[in-house]
Amino acid sequence: MPSPSRAPAPADEAFARGREALQIGKYDVACAAFEESQRLAPQLLTQFNIALCDEQLGKLATALALHKELATKDDNPPRRAKAADMAAQLEARVPRLRIEIVQRGGDALVPPGLEVTVGGVHATNFKDMPIDLGTTRVVARAPGFLEWTGDVRAKDERQRVKVTIKLERDPAISGPVEPEVAPKPTPAEPAAAPQRSVRGKLGVAAVIGGGAAIASGITFGFLARSKWHDAREVCGGGTTCTTQIDLDRGQAMVDQARSRGRIATALVVAGGVLVTTGVVLWVTAPKAERSLAVAPAASSSSVGLALLGRF
Repeated sequence: MPSPSRAPAPADEAFARGREALQIGKYDVACAAFEESQRLAPQLLTQFNIALCDEQLGKLATALALHKELATKDDNPPRRAKAADMAAQLEARVPRLRIEIVQRGGDALVPPGLEVTVGGVHATNFKDMPIDLGTTRVVARAPGFLEWTGDVRAKDERQRVKVTIKLERDPAISGPVEPEVAPKPTPAEPAAAPQRSVRGKLGVAAVIGGGAAIASGITFGFLARSKWHDAREVCGGGTTCTTQIDLDRGQAMVDQARSRGRIATALVVAGGVLVTTGVVLWVTAPKAERSLAVAPAASSSSVGLALLGRF
């Protein structure tokens, strides 16, 4: 007698119902059937089909996680490649959630032992977590704090949403909470007053040195002019002497006048260069350093530059 036909297993029946519903676009029915089949007999093929219908229902983050898992562990090469391709497409479409933690009083500290679930999935990325389209429940629990529950809603693909979790101490717990909230960072020592820039100091020094050099050059210029007049007086107010002695004395004074004139010229030129360099350094120094003014100063017995300011 022929043996009786073997009845399909419950997992196979559920999978068959899921395939039929998926083919006619009844994605909610298909997902329910596939999930039943997966619960009875887990299979990678079933997981792939769950990801397909989850995507159609707007569960983009759920489908993304399933495809990522298949892309790494599926032993069927064509299906593994298809899962990797689907995961790459979903990465660009999935909405993203940013999670902020605030304790009562405004402290933005994450207490030890905090656990946050988003749609039942443990959150490990608080800055950029993929979520499904629609409304998603967010739950936060931490030792010593009341449980926090809230909802976030993503209306569109690629949308970025934010949720702020406000934790409050559990009034039923007296005394210090174990584990204690992470202490606030030790305040840094007050920063020392910023040192004045080297550029500003060099600028001031250059202006002072240049002014002194110019003043010295002017002084040597007056001395050279005076010695020149003395040489002319030796020769009777002219440039031609009548005796050899007067000629020698006059020539010596002329040489001294020329020497002092060369020194005066060198000092004035060097002083001008220093002053110009100092002004450039001072102008390019930080604004707070520019409390210096340079002004000419002269009297009946001297001439030079006056530096006014704070340095």
